[in-house]
Formats: sequence, structure tokens, C-alpha cells
Amino acid sequence: MFKLSDPAWWARYVEELNADTHWTKAAKYFSGQIQFTHDKGHSTLAVVGGRAVAAFAEGIPLGAEIEVGGPNEEWQRVLDGKIDWFEALSPGLGRLALSGNTVAAWRYVDVMARAFDAMKRVGKPKSNEVPSYSPPGKVSGKEISGHYVVVDGIRVYYEEAGEGAPIICFHAASQDTLMYRHVLEGLSDSYRVIAVDAPGHSKSELPAEGPFQSLTRHAEFNEKLMDKLGLVKPAIIGCSMGGNLVLELGARRPDAYSAIVSAEGADYTPTVSEFFLDMLLMNGTDIIGAWSRSMTGNRTPPDRARDVVWQISRTTPEVMRGDLTGYGNFDKRDEVGKIKAPVMLLRGDADWLVFQSKVEETASRIPGSEIAVLAGTGHYPMTENPLEFCETVRAFFEKAGVSKASR
Repeated sequence: MFKLSDPAWWARYVEELNADTHWTKAAKYFSGQIQFTHDKGHSTLAVVGGRAVAAFAEGIPLGAEIEVGGPNEEWQRVLDGKIDWFEALSPGLGRLALSGNTVAAWRYVDVMARAFDAMKRVGKPKSNEVPSYSPPGKVSGKEISGHYVVVDGIRVYYEEAGEGAPIICFHAASQDTLMYRHVLEGLSDSYRVIAVDAPGHSKSELPAEGPFQSLTRHAEFNEKLMDKLGLVKPAIIGCSMGGNLVLELGARRPDAYSAIVSAEGADYTPTVSEFFLDMLLMNGTDIIGAWSRSMTGNRTPPDRARDVVWQISRTTPEVMRGDLTGYGNFDKRDEVGKIKAPVMLLRGDADWLVFQSKVEETASRIPGSEIAVLAGTGHYPMTENPLEFCETVRAFFEKAGVSKASR
């Protein structure tokens, strides 16, 4: 019997939810019915004030406020832990769809996301095995200093450490220089490492026209920033939005960079819907926090996993929307072939958003590029797995001939 048609499975699912303190905390002020539609019909979960109070394998006559539906094959992927709430609802990645009060589903996104997570645990024994987490980063001991510079009338904050050939780092959507603290510590023994707060992020001023809405606007700005800092043929690193950005930078100025590392980047990323962007303005902190949690790898220890969620949740919803508008509209498939600098496309194999075939397609359009994969690591590798990230980048830079500081 298909599990979502099995009353006994639903009874165990209710027990699993009520035993999950994270879910009951998220659902504290939620009361209503959630309907799960599948090929065999539909099933309904009733929640009152943070408790799952009943489940109906064959649904209820009056329906439900929130409805999630899709084919049995897609629900089986959820039950098997192969896909979660966010991936299942992402355009081009999943086959589930929301209906009913869709706004309520995103207002209570942590309830929904954790409810999906609980599905994969039903009936499975709890493991006593201690996870093998990725190692902590190395600290160079070089001083990290913060500075401001004015570019296009915008006061921009950046941090740097070390000496030698310059490396400049561009963060992911809804992040800032904090994302690169392990890189500032880990690579500054050999290089001058710089990390920048994009306009509107953390300590950098918001542009007068509001958050940037395209990565081309970020590229134009950062070219002026690098010129202002007097950087000559720097190596550039970016992650996610920044990973896309460094590919655009490399295509715009093919001779300007000594090497390019695009972490969790690709040349075409149409995976963010307009509805999702609008929901960020309503409940951005919860949505972006739960979203980042879903893309964190199983080798990431709890403290670094918390860092990922905390870091990404500090940005304003307007800036989140601007960043992800630029990310979702990014398409440089016809441009990346212009890149002349050595390119490494680096990803964590637990990142469902930037999946392996997407990276391979990008690499096929960049002559001479290479791919590196970090096991058990998600969408934020420099935070989740700093040692392996830094050592992988270091080896690539050495092969690319990026000069090291004398020690």
C-alpha cells in the first residue's frame, strides 16, 4: 500500500511530528488543515496550536486551507528523503504544487518544511552512529582588518588579510563578508585575501535606487571597486549569486583575472519563481533561513549549520528579493565561452539547487574549466567545510600559477 493511503502510517507520522520539538515550536501559533494530494486521492493532517491532533488517510469532506499535490513518484522521493519541501516546489526541480491558501503555506514555511522532513523519518530506526563531520578550518594568524571605500557614491565595506597576489571574494545572496571569514583565515598565509559586503548588505550602504536587481549591475559596480582598490589581475571567488557573478566578470573582462573559482555557481539559474520572490517580502527571514537549512550537507557539524542559517537570515527582505531576482534571471550561456582565465567550478554534492549536471553543462561552455566536488557539503562550502574548501582552492591557484607571498 502507498504510505500516504495507509492510516497506520499517518498515525506514526502524527507521533513523529509531536515528538519533534522544532516542529511543535514552529507550529505554536498554527491551527488548520493541510491536505496532501496524490494519485490515490488525498490525505489530511489537522493541527491545533502546535500539536498534530489527527490525520485522515482519505481526507475530510470540507478539504483544507493548504493543499500540496503531485504524483505518487514525487511523494515517494519525499518519503525516501531524496527531496524536500523547497526542492519539490522549485521550478524545474520538483513536481509538487501548492494550492488553496498558498500565502499561509509560506507564512508558516518552517511548519511546512519540517513537516516534510518528518515524513522521511517515519518508521525508520534512530541511528546511534556518530556522524563524520568535516574538519574545522586552519587559522593563518594573519590580522584581519576592515576598511571602507566609496564607489559610485556608495560607501562599501571590505575586509582583508595577508599579503601577496590578491584574491577578492564575492558572497552569496543575502550574505556578507562573514561568509568568507574562514577563507580570510585559511588562505591569508599565502595570499592577500579580500572579502566585500555588496551594496545594501551588512556594513555597505544601500544604493539610492534600492537593492541591485541584476548581477550585471553587481558586475559593473565590482569592476569599479576592483579598479578603485588598484587590484591587478586578482583571482576572484564567488559563491551562489557570487559564483554566477564571477563567471560574468570573467566574460566581461577576459584578460583581467588570474583565476576564477565559481562555488555553487552556474551560467543559467532559472530556479526561483516570482511568487517565491514576493513571499520574501512577507516572511523573508523564515523562508531564507529554512531554505538555507535544506541545502546544508550531512557532514556539516551543528555549529556551522547554525552559522549558515544565522548568517543568511540577517539581511532585509528587500535585499533578499533583489539578490534572488538577479540570481533567478541569470543567463550567460552565450557569454561564458569568452573567459580566458583558469576556471574551477566547485560544488558540494549535497546542494540540490546547483546540481552536478547543471555544473557540467556550465563547464562544457568554458574551455579548459574543471570541476571539484566536496562530499557531504551543501550550498555554502566555505562555511560548512572550510578546510577542504580552502585546500581545494589553494591547489587550484597553485596549478593556475597564482603567485604566493614569500614567507
